[in-house]
Amino acid sequence: MLVRATPRRHRGKARPQSDIERDTPVRGDLVVTQERSDVFGRYANVARFQLAGGADKDPLPPLYDAVLSWMGPLGFVLSGVEIVDGIAYSQSWWCRPD
Repeated sequence: MLVRATPRRHRGKARPQSDIERDTPVRGDLVVTQERSDVFGRYANVARFQLAGGADKDPLPPLYDAVLSWMGPLGFVLSGVEIVDGIAYSQSWWCRPD
């Protein structure tokens, strides 16, 4: 699904709504799959952006244990855990159709 996504947290801490709304969102094809996670040693729902080129850097870290936490007419929020520099942080993405 082609979406515009904006992270709602930075290293686990909630960002001000004004910053979230002002940010330039990541644009791309959002894919959620259930896959074996080497990070957690079990299966997990993982949200990530599908990239056309193999050499392209992921625009956002994968979101592990991704769940739909809010949905409305103009978008939705996926919540889960991201790994940054080997540390797990709570994260949510505000996603809007593009």
